[in-house]
Amino acid sequence: MSKKDQYGLEFLKVPAGSDVGYDCIRKNNIVDENSLLQFLRYLNISKTEFLLKEVNFYLDHTPDPAWEPYESMVLEHMDLQINYPDFIIDGQPTAFPLEDIRDLLQEWVVFLRD
Repeated sequence: MSKKDQYGLEFLKVPAGSDVGYDCIRKNNIVDENSLLQFLRYLNISKTEFLLKEVNFYLDHTPDPAWEPYESMVLEHMDLQINYPDFIIDGQPTAFPLEDIRDLLQEWVVFLRD
């Protein structure tokens, strides 16, 4: 099962004239803690790849326990924080495993490239 399906997300291509937009929504319009993952809708390919590099750094290197949580700068209007081994969106109490975020970002970038 893909991570997007596990978290109840749907990736959509939205026609906008001669352009195509991309969106990430919750299936069946469910609103719960997984709705936070809709932040993907704000990431284009370059921002997704950048955030993926940040996440992979923490997964590839054992962070020092003294490290402060890392604030990604990939989005200006939303706080994305890596507090190993968790990923926190906009300071909300729900944290997602970094491995799951990595997999979601990989699925999102593949979707954007199709």
